[in-house]
Amino acid sequence: MSTQSGIQVSEELSKVFTDAVSSGNVRILRVSIVNGMKKKHVSQYLEDTIPAYVFVRLDEKSTTGEYNWLFLCYVPDKAKIRDKMLYASTRATLTKELGDYRFADQVYGTDKSEFTWDGYRKHLAHKSADAPLTRREQELAEIKAAEAKAVSDYQGTTTRKSYAPGVAFPLTEKAIESLLELKKEKQERTCNFVSLHLDSEKVDVDNLSHVPIKELQKAISANSPRFTFYIFDDGSKESLVFIYTCPSTSKIRERMLYSSSKLSVISAAETDASIQVVKKFETSDLEDLTEDYFSEELNAVSSSTSNSSGSVVGDRINMLGGTKQGFKRPVAPGRRRPGTTSTA
Repeated sequence: MSTQSGIQVSEELSKVFTDAVSSGNVRILRVSIVNGMKKKHVSQYLEDTIPAYVFVRLDEKSTTGEYNWLFLCYVPDKAKIRDKMLYASTRATLTKELGDYRFADQVYGTDKSEFTWDGYRKHLAHKSADAPLTRREQELAEIKAAEAKAVSDYQGTTTRKSYAPGVAFPLTEKAIESLLELKKEKQERTCNFVSLHLDSEKVDVDNLSHVPIKELQKAISANSPRFTFYIFDDGSKESLVFIYTCPSTSKIRERMLYSSSKLSVISAAETDASIQVVKKFETSDLEDLTEDYFSEELNAVSSSTSNSSGSVVGDRINMLGGTKQGFKRPVAPGRRRPGTTSTA
């Protein structure tokens, strides 16, 4: 809130403006600050170095039957700094004391040309025009356009066989071939780690290799979001997990696109490559991805599946993929965490 000057409206100005409002015969009032008081005088001219408030009566009337007024605040660039500050800090007090409701619009300017009727029409046009977008608003607009195009492309392609809510970007042939490697027996496959990224509105391979669990954190990009399919081996069994990572330093557009397309990536992988994800993880901190955490969460999946296998509800959950709560963010071992999701 700006600081006000404390200067009050003079009795003469208050009376003249009240008379002008009631009579409707006055078209323009020019107001200046003189000796700490706002004084009135009528003029159709503005000066090059002296600020002024100008009231212009419009032809339209308000619901009360009074004419609406236009408030002009003219503060030329060549005015003294003290005068600029004085007029800026007194403006709100002036309109408040004379009645804010009486002023249908307010115009502020530094050049005489801004206070002609042509200048006022430009002011009205500017008010009705769409406000310029901020960088974030531009990014969101781009995301919306990308989503619409992706959905349109998705509906027109024959390479995809299922649909998941959100943005649906198709998997490249290379991505599908890489995921197929994860289906092979341990001694036959060339990798246990497939990292995917969005590239030209497609989901393509970013990295595939054999990655021990202790090196998993280093294998995933620390700067941009990634979709990772990883076979975790605890020594007694292997589990295929999906890991969605989104570093806090990621660009807004990336975060929005990756977040809204992660479900469709899983659906495409399970359909096009016929793989089955056991558990889904989501995190913004790669340090969460530890051997202890995976072991604990996957053991919980096995226990939950075992306990629910004897009930009708449990059978239905397992048949439908076992997911009711969506993604969760990993928490380091030993810390309290909410319920998890799993598929079996």
